[in-house]
Amino acid sequence: MEVEGAQKVEIDYSKREVVISVPETTDLRKIVVQSVELDHELAEASIPLVGTHDLTSPIEFNLRVYQDYVWTLRAVRPVERYFKVQGQVGSTTIDEHNFRAIAMLPEGNDLTDVTVTELKLGPADLTTYSVPISQMKDFTEGLSVDVTAFDVTEKWTLFVVLSDVSLEIANVNPWATKAYVTALGIAGNEMKFQYRAVGQSEWMQVPPENVTSDGGTYIAQINGLQSSTSYEAVAVSGTEESSVVEFTTEADTKLPNGSFEYTSLVKGSNYYKFYDPDCGVEEGQTMFWGSGNGEGPEGVNGSANMGIIITTVDKEYKVDGTQSVCAQTSQMAGILAAGNLFTGQFAGLVGTEGGKVNFGRPWTTRPTALKLYCRYTTSKIDIIGKMPPGISLTKEDNDRAQIKFAIGNWEYRKYGGTADSPVHVNTTDPSTFVDFSTDPATIADGDLIIHKDGYILNGAEKVDSTPWEWAEYTIPLNYHTMDQIPTHIIISCAASQYGDYFTGCSSSKLWIDAVELIY
Repeated sequence: MEVEGAQKVEIDYSKREVVISVPETTDLRKIVVQSVELDHELAEASIPLVGTHDLTSPIEFNLRVYQDYVWTLRAVRPVERYFKVQGQVGSTTIDEHNFRAIAMLPEGNDLTDVTVTELKLGPADLTTYSVPISQMKDFTEGLSVDVTAFDVTEKWTLFVVLSDVSLEIANVNPWATKAYVTALGIAGNEMKFQYRAVGQSEWMQVPPENVTSDGGTYIAQINGLQSSTSYEAVAVSGTEESSVVEFTTEADTKLPNGSFEYTSLVKGSNYYKFYDPDCGVEEGQTMFWGSGNGEGPEGVNGSANMGIIITTVDKEYKVDGTQSVCAQTSQMAGILAAGNLFTGQFAGLVGTEGGKVNFGRPWTTRPTALKLYCRYTTSKIDIIGKMPPGISLTKEDNDRAQIKFAIGNWEYRKYGGTADSPVHVNTTDPSTFVDFSTDPATIADGDLIIHKDGYILNGAEKVDSTPWEWAEYTIPLNYHTMDQIPTHIIISCAASQYGDYFTGCSSSKLWIDAVELIY
C-alpha cells in the first residue's frame, strides 16, 4: 500500500491491521491511499481502498479470499508536546489521554506569577490556544486552555506544583560498560556529574558533551565502565550536591558455543545437533543453537528425516577452533528448504510444505552489537514460491543470505512458543512472522543481508565486498527503548533470505563461525 505523505505503512497479518504512520502536520480527515496490491489474485476488498479516507477513527473492511476476513485501516499521527516554565525542576509530565500537563517549581516560588517559556500541545504551526502564552501566569488552581487544530478542540489543563527537591538523582540505568544517570535539577542551571568505583577515593568527571538536558531533567552517559562492577555517582549544580547513588553494571555474558566447537551426531543418524551432552564443558552440553534439521529421535523430526540435511559442520572452512557451521539451502520435489541456524529449537514439520520453529533463548543483558564471521556462496534464484508484500524477485535475481539479531520481552503465551523459546513461526503461515523493527516486544534489533557481491547492514547502503571469502561482520543493535531489560535473545541465520517463503537458490551456502556479543 502506498499512501501520500506517509512515513511508513505497516501490515500486521496476525492482527489483520494496516497502520499508516503520518507526520503530525497531516490532516487525518484526508488520508490519500495512492495504490494497493493484494497478495492473492482472488482477493477483493469490500470498500474501495484507493482514494481519500477520513481516518480520525479506524475503518473496518472485509477482505474476501474464499471467505471474509475483517481488516482494520488505521492512521497514527504522533504529536510532539511540551510545556516548560522558567526555573522548573525536572521534566514536565504530559498526560495526552487526559489532556493534562504538569511542571514542577522549587518551594518558595509564587504560583500566581509563573513564566511559561515554551508550549506546544498540537501540530506545529497549525495549533491555536485560547489563552496567549504571555497571559499564562496564575497556576494556583491549574490553568484551562482550549487547544485547536484541524477544526478539533481539546480542553487541556496545565498545572504547576511546588517541589521540596531542587537536586536529586532520580534514576540510574546501568549497562555492561556504560550507565545513564538521570538527575532532576533547576532548568537552565549548569549540571555536572561525577562517578567512581566503590572503594575508590577519587571522583571522575563526566565530560560536558556527555550530558544532555530537557528542561530540568539532566542525563549523563558514563562510558568506559567495567562489567559486573559497583560504582557511585553524584550530581553537582553550583554549590548543591545530590545524595550519592550506588549502582552495579550488568555482566558481559558470552554466547554459549559461539564457535560451534561442541557438536555431536544425532543418535543413529548422519547429521549434527549443535551441542554435545558428553563434552564436559557447561556451555556446550545443552542446546542453545538449533536448525531445521531437527533432532530426530532425540527431539523433533526436521528436514533431515526427509533426507535433506540443511545445516552441517565444516572442518575445512573455519575461522576459530576446529570447525564452523555451514547452512546450505536445498530442495525436494521443487520445494525450497533454506539452510539455517538459530537460537531456539525446531518445532516440527508441516507435512511436506514447511516447518515450525520456536525462536529465542533466555537472556538478560544488553549488548550493543553482534560480531561474527561469515562466508557465502550463491547464484541466481532457481525456485520461486511466494514473496512478502512489496518484494518482487525473478530468476534473474541472485539469492542473498540474512542474519537477524534481536533482544526482547516476548511472552510465549502471546507469541506461541515455549518459555525458553517464546517466538513461534510457522513457515506456511505468514501471519506468524515477526518484524523485529516494529514488533512492540522487541527491545533492540539488527540485520545483515549478504549478497553475492556485497552486504547491507541495518538497511544502509550496499557495501561492495567478496562474500565468498571469510569476512568479519559487526551488526549494531538499534535500540527501540533504552531502559528495558530483555528476557530472551534471537539470532537467526539463513542461507536464503526468503527461504520462509520458499524462494531462493537451491545451492546457496552460508558458513558461520566465531559468533560473539559486543558490549
